[in-house]
Amino acid sequence: MSGAISTERLFSLPCFEGLRLFRRYMADHPDLAIPDLLTLIDQVEADAHSLDMEASVYLSEIVEKDCPLDGHAFYQNCIRGVLLKQQPIWAKLMRQGRQRFVNKLDPNDQDIFAAAGLMESPTPLHVVTWWDSVSGYARLLTDQEKMEQGRAAEILTLEYERERLKEIGIDLEPEWPGFDDNFAGYDVLSYDHRTGGIANRLIEVKSTTISPMRFIVTRNEWNKAVQASDAYLFHIWDMNAAKPVLHTRSVADIAPHIPADNGKGSWTNAQVPVTS
Repeated sequence: MSGAISTERLFSLPCFEGLRLFRRYMADHPDLAIPDLLTLIDQVEADAHSLDMEASVYLSEIVEKDCPLDGHAFYQNCIRGVLLKQQPIWAKLMRQGRQRFVNKLDPNDQDIFAAAGLMESPTPLHVVTWWDSVSGYARLLTDQEKMEQGRAAEILTLEYERERLKEIGIDLEPEWPGFDDNFAGYDVLSYDHRTGGIANRLIEVKSTTISPMRFIVTRNEWNKAVQASDAYLFHIWDMNAAKPVLHTRSVADIAPHIPADNGKGSWTNAQVPVTS
């Protein structure tokens, strides 16, 4: 049923008001099956035709069973339920701050947040708490998306190195230490020909969708890079392209963009441009 009910239908006042009506009839007629409840509502309630009762039944499975049916709390629970279940793309914009986020919504969606008492000014503490809790979930969505993109880039590097090793005649398989140890200082262990035999190739993998392209280097990664010197390489994948594009950079390429510690301050993360 989830595939049949769109976020647009669920996140609407006709759906929310239908849920309020549906829950009240459920409480008054606990022995009636859902189809019979809907029939009764349609027969008794003159404005039932203006409500999205099908979406309301689905929303009832999402919203807390003990949700109050009156006041702002009802709408707030409905909004939270839709956001957590449907994970609409625009929910990630909530990280930008309340007014900036709401300004980017269409008027109908803005009305929903206003009806929920979430645009009050001065802002009551309980409203601040609601925004912070839901925005926190939006941050989790963004972090999850970034993690998935990063993993995808690491897999691309594994595939790339697997082919490269075949081409240069090294019968070894690249390894993925970054998956097992977040503090390894690099993501993929590969190999290369060196004078006297085969040497390790330590690869730190980055993914980016930002324009102009740039990525973040951590202090731990840079320490490992300096220690490994020529054996260390950065793979930066441009994930915007239909087929991701690889940019490789050496430690010497990155060094000019690394900040220096001053006084009692020390850097932890550095933003590095992917220059041509």
